[in-house]
Amino acid sequence: MPQIGAPEAWQAGFTGEGVTVAVLDTGIDATHPDLDEVVAGERDFTGKGNVIDGFGHGTHVASILAGSGDASEGVNRGVAPDADLLVGKVLDDDGYGEMSGVIEGMEWAAAEGADVVNLSLGSLYFDDPSPDAVAVDELTEQYGTLFVVAAGNDGDLGQGSVGSPGIAAKALTVGAVDDADDVTPFSSRGGADAGLLKPDVVAPGDGIVAARAAGTTAGDVVDDLHVALSGTSMATPHVAGAAAVLKQARPDLDATGLKSALMGSAEPTGADVWSEGAGRITVPGAIAQQVTATPSVSFGTFSWPHDGDSAARTVTYTNAGSDEVTLALAADVTDSADAPATDAITLSADSVVVPAGGTASVDMTVADGPGAIGAIGGTLVATGTDGTTVRTPVGWAKEREYVNLTVRAVDRAGEPVTADTWGAAIKLDPENGGLFGTNLWFEDGVATARVIPGIYSPVAFIETLGEDGAVTDALFLSSGEVDATADAEVLLDGTTAREVTTSTHRPAELASLGLSVETEDSAEVASAGVNVTYGPGTNLGLTPVPAATHGDYDTIVQATLLAPTTGDEVAAYRYDLAHHSEGVEVPALRGDRRTTVAVDTTYGASVGDTHLAQRLYWEPGTIVAGAAIEPVPVGTRRTEYVTALPGRWYLGSEIQEDGVGVVLTEAERHVWSEPGRVRQGLAAGALAPGISTITPVTQWGGRLSLAPTSRADDDGGVLWGSDVGERLRVWQDGELIDDVPEPYSFPTVPEGGADYRMLLESTPGDPAYRLATSVTGEWTFHARSDVGDDAVPPLLDTTWDVRGLDPSGSAPGTTRVRVDVRHQDGAYDVSQVEGARLWWSADDGGTWHQATVTALGDGGYVATVRAPAGAEHVSLKVEAWDEAGGSVAKTVVRAYAVG
Repeated sequence: MPQIGAPEAWQAGFTGEGVTVAVLDTGIDATHPDLDEVVAGERDFTGKGNVIDGFGHGTHVASILAGSGDASEGVNRGVAPDADLLVGKVLDDDGYGEMSGVIEGMEWAAAEGADVVNLSLGSLYFDDPSPDAVAVDELTEQYGTLFVVAAGNDGDLGQGSVGSPGIAAKALTVGAVDDADDVTPFSSRGGADAGLLKPDVVAPGDGIVAARAAGTTAGDVVDDLHVALSGTSMATPHVAGAAAVLKQARPDLDATGLKSALMGSAEPTGADVWSEGAGRITVPGAIAQQVTATPSVSFGTFSWPHDGDSAARTVTYTNAGSDEVTLALAADVTDSADAPATDAITLSADSVVVPAGGTASVDMTVADGPGAIGAIGGTLVATGTDGTTVRTPVGWAKEREYVNLTVRAVDRAGEPVTADTWGAAIKLDPENGGLFGTNLWFEDGVATARVIPGIYSPVAFIETLGEDGAVTDALFLSSGEVDATADAEVLLDGTTAREVTTSTHRPAELASLGLSVETEDSAEVASAGVNVTYGPGTNLGLTPVPAATHGDYDTIVQATLLAPTTGDEVAAYRYDLAHHSEGVEVPALRGDRRTTVAVDTTYGASVGDTHLAQRLYWEPGTIVAGAAIEPVPVGTRRTEYVTALPGRWYLGSEIQEDGVGVVLTEAERHVWSEPGRVRQGLAAGALAPGISTITPVTQWGGRLSLAPTSRADDDGGVLWGSDVGERLRVWQDGELIDDVPEPYSFPTVPEGGADYRMLLESTPGDPAYRLATSVTGEWTFHARSDVGDDAVPPLLDTTWDVRGLDPSGSAPGTTRVRVDVRHQDGAYDVSQVEGARLWWSADDGGTWHQATVTALGDGGYVATVRAPAGAEHVSLKVEAWDEAGGSVAKTVVRAYAVG
C-alpha cells in the first residue's frame, strides 16, 4: 500500500468509511479474519446458492480492497479497510462465469447503492458492441456508479489486448505495475488499429500478498491465511479502494469526478500511454487534486488513405479550489514507430485560466497526416504556476492500407446466394502485412470486405431447410486462393459443386454424414471453415479446390452407415468411411475389402448397460468431422469396417445405465493404413489400473505429469469420469507431497532426482459398476532431474489377459491368466524385469490365494486360477518389479465374473 500512498491517506482519517464498494468475482470467504466484519450485502449469480469462494480469487481481491489486515497485524491491510462491502458471486468455483450473470451482478450492485464496483474479470473475445461494456456505460450514466475494471493479462499479445468490459468508455480500466513501477509484461495494452485509449491507470499487481480463502490453492501459498497472486485482477482493487478513500474525502465527486481525479493526479512510469494510461495512481495526490480534466481524449481511427482529414475534441478543466489557476498546456505524443508526432496536434490556446469553482476549455484538433501508420498517443499535460499538474491521455489511430475484396456467390442453380449464407475470408500470408480475417455478409449474392492486402481464401456455406426444419441440402463454396494485393473480385460458383456419395459391399443404410473443412494461414493462427454433421436426409455438395500454396487447406468427409435393423436391435455391423484431402476433394466413399479394415469390436460389460459409441477419424493438423452416436448394448461383439488411412481412428463412448451417464471411455487410438482384419475392445477385458498411452507419465519443464487411470482395458483404452471415487497420493523420497481426489498430480522433480511412490485408489460405490468395483494401483520409480522436456520416466506397468473371457466379462472357473510386464514406451533408464507374482480371490478379496507363476520370457508370465464351485466372481492381485527397484502392484475386486 505504500506504493500508492494509502498509509498517508489513512493517517489523514480517510479509510473508505461510509462508502459502499462492490466486488463481483468468485465470492468471498467471510470467515477470514481480514473479512469477517466487512460484508454488508451479498448475492449469488452462478446458481451455487451462496457466495462462498471455492476458488480464492474473489477473497484475495476483496481483501486488497477492503480487508482489515487483522490476520497479519495490519501488514496486509486493504486500501479502504472501513468501506462497506457488497459481494456478488458472478464467477463459479473454477473462476468462470456467464456474461449474463456478470451483467446481472453489475445491475444489482448499482441498484444497491454501490459507489464503486470492482470487476477483476473480463474476456479478450467479445462481440462488438460487447454487452458487458455497454452495461458499464449505461449503469454509470443511470446510477453514477464508478466501475473499476481489470485491463486483462494478455500483454504478451501486444497492443489491442485489453479485454471487455475494460474497453468500456466510462470504466476506469486498470493495468498492472511491479514494485519498481514498471508496467508488467502480462498487463494488457490498448492501441492497435482501433487506437483504444486504455488502460486508464496502472497500480501494483505483481506478487500481491492478500487473503487466502479456506481450502483453496490458487496462487503461491504464503501461509494458511495468505496467498500471493499476480495480475491486473490484483491491481484493480488497489484502484477501487483508492476510489473509495477518495469518495470519503471528497463526497461531492461523482463517477466522472473520481475517475478524473485519479487519472489527473497519476504519476508517469515511463511507459507509453497504451500501457500505463495516465500513470500509476497516488491516493494522496488524488485527494489533493483540485483541478481535474476530461479523463481522456480519443480521436478514434482515421481511415485509409489519409487524405488530409482532421478531428477536433474539447478538453474541459474543472477547478474545485478557492483560487483561480492558470494552466500552461503542452501535448507530447509519439507514433507507432516511437517517433514524435506532436505536430499533428493543434491547441486553440497554449494556456487556460480556470476560475475558482468553475471550468475552462481548450479545443484540440488532430490532423490526419503526421505520424506513422498505427496507434499514436501520449498526454496533454497542464501545468499550473502553483505546482498543479493534470495529465490527460490523448490518442488516435491511423488505419493501415486496405483494399476491397468483392466475393460473388451462386448456388447449384446459378442463383445469387441469400443473406443468411455464412461466409469468411482468411489472409493466408501473415508474413506479409500481418494477420487478418473477416466475415462476409452477402446481399443479393455479393459481399464486399475491406481487407489488408494479401492472399486470401474466401469460403461460404449454405444450408437449405425442409418443411420440418431439417437440413435437406448443404453446399460448401470456395474458390481457392485469391490475390488481393489490390482490389480483387472472385466468384464462388455453386454450379461446379459435386455430391458426396457412399457405397458398401454389404447392405447398409446411411446414418450420418460429417464434414470438416478448414482453411488456415501460414502462421496457424487465423482460420475459417465449417464442421457439421447431418443425418441421412441431407445432400452434401462441395466445390473442388486445389491444395494450398499458402497456409493449409484440409477437408475431412466421414460417413457412418449401419446394417439394416428391425425394432430396437443393434446393427450387426457398421461402416465408418472417411476421406482426407489437402484442398477440397469430393469423395466417393467406398466400403469394401480393398478399402477398409474389418475391426472385430467388443463393447465391454464391466459398467452400465449401454455404450453411446462414436468413431472419428483424425490426422495431424486437421479437425475431425462428426459421426453418428449409436447406442450399443454392453457385451456386444461385431465387425466394424473403417477406411484404411494413414491417420488415427478414435473410438469412444459414454457408458450409461438406465439412460443416465456413468462414465466416459476411450479406446486406444490406432493407425490402420492397410486393409485387413484386427481386433479392438472398448472398456473390454478385465479392467485394471494402468499407465495408458493416452495419458502417459511424462516429465516437462522440470515437473512430472502423473495421470494414471483407475480402469484401463486390455487394448490400452481408459475409462474416466468425475464420479469414480478416486484418490491419488504421491510420495517423494518417502514424504507425502500430494493427496487429491482426482488422478492428476504435477510434482516438481528436485535437483539430483527423487524416488516416487504413486498410489491410486477407486471405489465408486455405484451399482452400475458390476466389475472392477474397487481397484488399487501402486507404482514406485526413480525420476531424474537431468532430462529434457517430454522425457518418459521408467514406470513399470502390467496388462493381463484372462483366457476364455467373453464379451459379458465372464470366464470359466478354471482358466489361465497371462500377465505382461513392461516399462513405458520410450522410457529412460530401463532395467530388466525381475519377476512377478499373482493372487486370486473368490470372496471379493476376503481371502487371497497365491498362484504358481511361470515365466514366459520378455516380461511375460502365466498362472492358472481355479475358482471353487459356486464362485460368482474372481478378484485379481499382481505385483511386478525390475532390477532398478521399480515396482507395480494392482488389486482389482471382481476382475471378472465366473460363468
